[in-house]
Amino acid sequence: MAKKNKKVEVAPAPVVEAPKGPTIVYRSLPNPAPVAISAPTPIMQINPIVQPIALVPYGTMNQPILQVEE
Repeated sequence: MAKKNKKVEVAPAPVVEAPKGPTIVYRSLPNPAPVAISAPTPIMQINPIVQPIALVPYGTMNQPILQVEE
């Protein structure tokens, strides 16, 4: 059998513009002298690490067993 050449036309993808962010401008400082910065504080507090704790409810042998009927 002979093969038929079929040309498939594909529509061009729509042009999507990226959202514009803030414009960054680089400039030289007006005063080329050293700039004073404050010294870091000697006491540094970091964020606490919170871990979940598994709590198991207290149960006794006198309690009935939960039964679910479907």
